[in-house]
Amino acid sequence: MLNVMLVDDDVPMIKYLTKLISWESLGLRLAATAHSGESALQKFHETQLDLIITDIGMPQMDGLELVAQLKAIKPELQVVFLTCHEEFHYARKAVQLDAVDYLIKDELTSEQLDVSLRKAIQLLTEAKNQVEDIVYKQDLIKNKDLLKMTYFQQLLTTSSATEMLSYGKRLGINWGHSQFLMAVGSFHRASVYKQYRFEDMNLLLYAAGNIASELSLQSQQQVTLFSDSDGQLICIYNYQQNLSVNATTLFKDYLLSLRELIKQYLKMDVFLHYGIPFKGVEGISANYRTMKMWQKSAFYEDDTFGTIKLLEVPLWNVSHSLEEQWDRITEAVKIKDANIDGITRSLCALEAFAREERIESGMFLAACSHRIRLIELEAKPKSEETFHSCLLRCKRLKESLELISCKIEELHTASLHMAIDKKPKLQQIDRYITDHLAENISMVDIADYLFLNPSYFSRYFKQETGVNFVDYYHQFKMKIACGLLKEKQYNIEMIALKLGYMERTYFSRIFKKYVGVSPKHYK
Repeated sequence: MLNVMLVDDDVPMIKYLTKLISWESLGLRLAATAHSGESALQKFHETQLDLIITDIGMPQMDGLELVAQLKAIKPELQVVFLTCHEEFHYARKAVQLDAVDYLIKDELTSEQLDVSLRKAIQLLTEAKNQVEDIVYKQDLIKNKDLLKMTYFQQLLTTSSATEMLSYGKRLGINWGHSQFLMAVGSFHRASVYKQYRFEDMNLLLYAAGNIASELSLQSQQQVTLFSDSDGQLICIYNYQQNLSVNATTLFKDYLLSLRELIKQYLKMDVFLHYGIPFKGVEGISANYRTMKMWQKSAFYEDDTFGTIKLLEVPLWNVSHSLEEQWDRITEAVKIKDANIDGITRSLCALEAFAREERIESGMFLAACSHRIRLIELEAKPKSEETFHSCLLRCKRLKESLELISCKIEELHTASLHMAIDKKPKLQQIDRYITDHLAENISMVDIADYLFLNPSYFSRYFKQETGVNFVDYYHQFKMKIACGLLKEKQYNIEMIALKLGYMERTYFSRIFKKYVGVSPKHYK
């Protein structure tokens, strides 16, 4: 059954339409009626509608305005216009709004309405089939992408080359030659931050895969692109050895083109590095491991494209702390009249120290993530988990610092707004929480304190802060917990009790959620 709504400010006309034809025999259900454009708009949001039959000449919001708004929400909605007017400009506007038909009320017969409705049903059926076909193809493509990722993981663990080549053919991967080249690439995380949301990373990998496939067809090179569990691009080139053709040069040219196309279409920079030729599908696993080791050793390198150079395994420094450098950055963020230059100088000092001391990359990124979480506690209502996931996957120092710089500038701005914009009611809430720190208070307690309905308070609070009360409440207490842990005169159990958490394990879980590390580690 398809759902229909009748809209007309003339009540007798709606009654007439209701009885004019047998709606159910056409597979239609009269799901709603409305006597004004505003009422129709409200009912549209409450009902899943497929077809609307509406008068044009209604007061306040006429039928043309109504349909323009509804089509913006649901473009596939089918419309039949009714009117007493016969002026051409009405009919022309109806055509612009992609109406099924334009019927004159005074001349309307059951036969005319039947013809218009059958036309609308046909258009709805075609649209539905089209959507189902698109969804089917998208599911097929999506599943193929997942199967390719699974296939790549199997390539890293399975030793049977025959089995893997056979499975690959079922996915359309025809590696008919014995020679291979491999490249590893990753999006420059700061360029992702400037153009997209971090949640879009999988979509970006999918888009890059499409670009790579198109380029492979155009260049007639057998290059297959995978993505690994770390969100990286893995390009594998399968070719036949030929003394008259330099395969490495061809692969390099392909990668340069891929890099330029990704920058052109996705507006992002990409790191791409390629290795030396190897023989057999069984060599993929060893070459991938070599590339991952090289990436770690190249953290302090600045090149973004080229061959994987044989670097000596660096002697990492795992003893130095970044506390002093991050204390300066944190202070710069807190200063109300500080300009961005002060923050930039502090970040440059962090870079210089990390380079000089050769801080181990994983330790450097983890320490930076931890300190940013602490700044977020002060400056923002909620930590952005996808940012931290992105930061921890950075492959180069320059990349990570550019990403950190973007976030620090954002937090500096948020800190200024929080200091200036905190409204009296929110200040009251903060005071109430502070006065009842040892108690486990709820949203209902705060609502009662402010003489507000709990449901209204919940909506008001989310609107003012951007987070729900529970997140705000725990984050408020975690800021205090951080201060108490720094003083070192209280143990973790005492701090938990002071803040109204009866169990240390629960307190530790909440602390780690909002601060990023356990209380013990923080202390």
